[in-house]
Amino acid sequence: MGHRLSRIVTRTGDQGQTRLGSGTRVDKDSPPIEAMGTIDELNCWIGVLFMLAKSPEVKQSLEFVQHDLFDLGAQISVPGTPWLSQDHLTRIEGSFNQVNDGLSMLKEFILPGGEPASSFAHVARTVCRRAERRLFSLSETDLQFEIQGGRKASGQNYGLSYLNRLSEFLFVAARVENHAAGCADVLWERGKSIQVEKSRGS
Repeated sequence: MGHRLSRIVTRTGDQGQTRLGSGTRVDKDSPPIEAMGTIDELNCWIGVLFMLAKSPEVKQSLEFVQHDLFDLGAQISVPGTPWLSQDHLTRIEGSFNQVNDGLSMLKEFILPGGEPASSFAHVARTVCRRAERRLFSLSETDLQFEIQGGRKASGQNYGLSYLNRLSEFLFVAARVENHAAGCADVLWERGKSIQVEKSRGS
Protein backbone atom coordinates (compact mmCIF):
# COMPACT_ATOMS: atom_id res chain seq x y z
CA MET A 1 0.00 0.00 0.00
CA GLY A 2 1.34 3.42 -0.93
CA HIS A 3 1.56 6.36 1.42
CA ARG A 4 -1.86 8.00 1.84
CA LEU A 5 -0.46 11.09 3.55
CA SER A 6 2.48 12.16 1.45
CA ARG A 7 2.14 15.80 2.61
CA ILE A 8 0.46 17.23 5.70
CA VAL A 9 1.00 20.93 4.85
CA THR A 10 -0.53 21.48 1.40
CA ARG A 11 -1.30 25.25 1.51
CA THR A 12 -4.35 24.59 -0.69
CA GLY A 13 -6.89 25.70 1.92
CA ASP A 14 -5.65 29.21 2.60
CA GLN A 15 -8.63 30.78 0.81
CA GLY A 16 -11.32 29.02 2.84
CA GLN A 17 -11.80 25.99 0.64
CA THR A 18 -10.80 22.34 0.93
CA ARG A 19 -11.11 19.15 -1.05
CA LEU A 20 -13.32 16.17 -0.25
CA GLY A 21 -12.06 12.64 -0.73
CA SER A 22 -14.10 12.55 -3.94
CA GLY A 23 -11.96 15.40 -5.31
CA THR A 24 -14.70 18.03 -5.07
CA ARG A 25 -13.60 21.42 -3.73
CA VAL A 26 -15.99 22.93 -1.19
CA ASP A 27 -16.05 25.84 1.24
CA LYS A 28 -14.78 25.04 4.72
CA ASP A 29 -18.15 25.96 6.23
CA SER A 30 -20.13 23.79 3.80
CA PRO A 31 -22.47 21.10 5.23
CA PRO A 32 -20.15 18.12 4.56
CA ILE A 33 -17.17 19.87 6.17
CA GLU A 34 -19.31 20.93 9.14
CA ALA A 35 -20.44 17.33 9.57
CA MET A 36 -16.95 15.86 9.22
CA GLY A 37 -15.45 18.49 11.52
CA THR A 38 -17.98 17.77 14.25
CA ILE A 39 -17.42 14.03 13.92
CA ASP A 40 -13.67 14.66 14.19
CA GLU A 41 -14.27 16.76 17.32
CA LEU A 42 -16.39 13.94 18.75
CA ASN A 43 -13.62 11.44 18.04
CA CYS A 44 -11.16 13.62 19.96
CA TRP A 45 -13.42 13.68 23.02
CA ILE A 46 -13.87 9.92 22.70
CA GLY A 47 -10.07 9.66 22.84
CA VAL A 48 -9.99 11.67 26.07
CA LEU A 49 -12.73 9.50 27.55
CA PHE A 50 -10.90 6.33 26.51
CA MET A 51 -7.78 7.41 28.40
CA LEU A 52 -9.74 8.25 31.56
CA ALA A 53 -12.25 5.38 31.58
CA LYS A 54 -11.93 2.76 34.30
CA SER A 55 -14.57 0.33 33.02
CA PRO A 56 -13.04 -2.34 30.72
CA GLU A 57 -16.36 -2.66 28.87
CA VAL A 58 -16.51 1.06 28.17
CA LYS A 59 -12.88 1.18 27.00
CA GLN A 60 -13.31 -1.81 24.69
CA SER A 61 -16.39 -0.28 23.08
CA LEU A 62 -14.76 3.13 22.64
CA GLU A 63 -11.81 1.62 20.80
CA PHE A 64 -14.18 0.37 18.08
CA VAL A 65 -16.18 3.61 18.13
CA GLN A 66 -13.13 5.66 17.16
CA HIS A 67 -12.62 3.53 14.06
CA ASP A 68 -16.34 3.70 13.24
CA LEU A 69 -16.35 7.50 13.42
CA PHE A 70 -13.38 7.68 11.06
CA ASP A 71 -15.28 5.39 8.69
CA LEU A 72 -18.30 7.70 8.89
CA GLY A 73 -16.14 10.71 8.07
CA ALA A 74 -14.79 8.85 5.05
CA GLN A 75 -18.32 8.06 3.94
CA ILE A 76 -19.19 11.77 3.99
CA SER A 77 -15.98 12.68 2.17
CA VAL A 78 -16.64 10.17 -0.62
CA PRO A 79 -20.43 10.00 -1.15
CA GLY A 80 -21.68 6.52 -1.94
CA THR A 81 -18.92 4.76 0.00
CA PRO A 82 -20.65 2.02 2.04
CA TRP A 83 -18.66 2.30 5.27
CA LEU A 84 -21.14 1.96 8.12
CA SER A 85 -23.49 -1.03 8.06
CA GLN A 86 -26.10 -2.89 10.06
CA ASP A 87 -23.21 -4.71 11.75
CA HIS A 88 -21.91 -1.39 13.13
CA LEU A 89 -25.35 -0.51 14.43
CA THR A 90 -25.81 -3.94 15.98
CA ARG A 91 -22.46 -3.73 17.76
CA ILE A 92 -23.09 -0.30 19.32
CA GLU A 93 -26.52 -1.46 20.45
CA GLY A 94 -24.87 -4.51 22.01
CA SER A 95 -22.35 -2.27 23.76
CA PHE A 96 -25.20 -0.19 25.16
CA ASN A 97 -26.96 -3.24 26.52
CA GLN A 98 -23.75 -4.62 28.02
CA VAL A 99 -22.88 -1.51 30.03
CA ASN A 100 -26.48 -0.69 30.91
CA ASP A 101 -27.36 -4.09 32.38
CA GLY A 102 -25.72 -3.47 35.75
CA LEU A 103 -27.21 -0.01 36.31
CA SER A 104 -30.22 0.78 38.48
CA MET A 105 -33.30 2.48 37.04
CA LEU A 106 -33.18 6.27 37.08
CA LYS A 107 -35.91 8.03 39.03
CA GLU A 108 -34.70 11.53 38.22
CA PHE A 109 -32.67 13.36 35.57
CA ILE A 110 -28.94 13.46 36.21
CA LEU A 111 -26.47 16.31 35.83
CA PRO A 112 -23.04 16.10 34.17
CA GLY A 113 -20.53 15.54 36.94
CA GLY A 114 -18.92 13.11 39.32
CA GLU A 115 -15.76 11.39 38.17
CA PRO A 116 -13.68 13.07 35.40
CA ALA A 117 -14.41 10.19 33.01
CA SER A 118 -18.13 10.59 33.64
CA SER A 119 -18.00 14.33 33.02
CA PHE A 120 -16.08 13.88 29.77
CA ALA A 121 -18.57 11.21 28.69
CA HIS A 122 -21.28 13.85 28.98
CA VAL A 123 -19.18 16.29 26.92
CA ALA A 124 -18.78 13.61 24.25
CA ARG A 125 -22.52 12.90 24.41
CA THR A 126 -23.45 16.52 23.66
CA VAL A 127 -20.93 16.73 20.81
CA CYS A 128 -22.36 13.47 19.47
CA ARG A 129 -25.83 15.03 19.43
CA ARG A 130 -24.41 18.01 17.53
CA ALA A 131 -22.75 15.65 15.03
CA GLU A 132 -26.12 13.98 14.56
CA ARG A 133 -27.72 17.36 13.84
CA ARG A 134 -24.96 18.29 11.39
CA LEU A 135 -25.37 14.98 9.56
CA PHE A 136 -29.12 15.50 9.35
CA SER A 137 -28.59 19.04 8.02
CA LEU A 138 -26.26 17.59 5.39
CA SER A 139 -28.93 15.10 4.36
CA GLU A 140 -31.42 17.96 4.01
CA THR A 141 -29.21 20.24 1.90
CA ASP A 142 -27.34 17.81 -0.35
CA LEU A 143 -29.20 15.37 -2.58
CA GLN A 144 -26.22 13.03 -2.49
CA PHE A 145 -26.90 12.54 1.22
CA GLU A 146 -30.69 12.57 1.07
CA ILE A 147 -32.08 10.19 3.68
CA GLN A 148 -35.64 8.90 3.54
CA GLY A 149 -36.65 6.35 6.15
CA GLY A 150 -33.01 5.62 6.91
CA ARG A 151 -32.05 5.10 3.27
CA LYS A 152 -29.50 7.09 1.33
CA ALA A 153 -30.07 7.96 -2.32
CA SER A 154 -27.11 5.79 -3.33
CA GLY A 155 -27.70 3.00 -0.84
CA GLN A 156 -28.18 2.24 2.85
CA ASN A 157 -26.99 4.82 5.36
CA TYR A 158 -26.68 4.02 9.04
CA GLY A 159 -24.85 7.20 10.05
CA LEU A 160 -27.77 8.95 11.75
CA SER A 161 -28.88 5.80 13.56
CA TYR A 162 -25.33 5.08 14.68
CA LEU A 163 -24.81 8.56 16.15
CA ASN A 164 -28.16 8.36 17.90
CA ARG A 165 -27.22 5.04 19.53
CA LEU A 166 -23.74 6.32 20.35
CA SER A 167 -25.13 9.29 22.27
CA GLU A 168 -27.26 6.87 24.30
CA PHE A 169 -24.20 4.69 24.94
CA LEU A 170 -22.22 7.71 26.14
CA PHE A 171 -24.98 8.60 28.58
CA VAL A 172 -24.88 5.18 30.21
CA ALA A 173 -21.07 5.16 30.00
CA ALA A 174 -21.09 8.30 32.17
CA ARG A 175 -23.15 6.45 34.77
CA VAL A 176 -20.95 3.36 34.56
CA GLU A 177 -17.80 5.40 35.15
CA ASN A 178 -19.28 6.99 38.26
CA HIS A 179 -20.41 3.57 39.44
CA ALA A 180 -16.95 2.05 38.81
CA ALA A 181 -15.39 4.78 40.96
CA GLY A 182 -17.94 4.37 43.75
CA CYS A 183 -19.45 7.76 42.96
CA ALA A 184 -23.21 8.34 42.92
CA ASP A 185 -25.03 9.92 39.99
CA VAL A 186 -25.43 13.67 40.35
CA LEU A 187 -29.22 14.06 40.45
CA TRP A 188 -31.11 17.13 39.29
CA GLU A 189 -33.03 18.84 42.09
CA ARG A 190 -35.82 21.04 40.80
CA GLY A 191 -35.49 24.63 42.03
CA LYS A 192 -32.48 23.81 44.21
CA SER A 193 -30.87 27.26 43.95
CA ILE A 194 -34.07 28.97 45.12
CA GLN A 195 -34.49 26.51 47.98
CA VAL A 196 -30.91 27.07 49.15
CA GLU A 197 -31.27 30.85 49.02
CA LYS A 198 -34.50 30.68 51.01
CA SER A 199 -32.92 28.43 53.65
CA ARG A 200 -29.97 30.82 53.99
CA GLY A 201 -32.29 33.76 54.44
CA SER A 202 -34.42 32.09 57.10
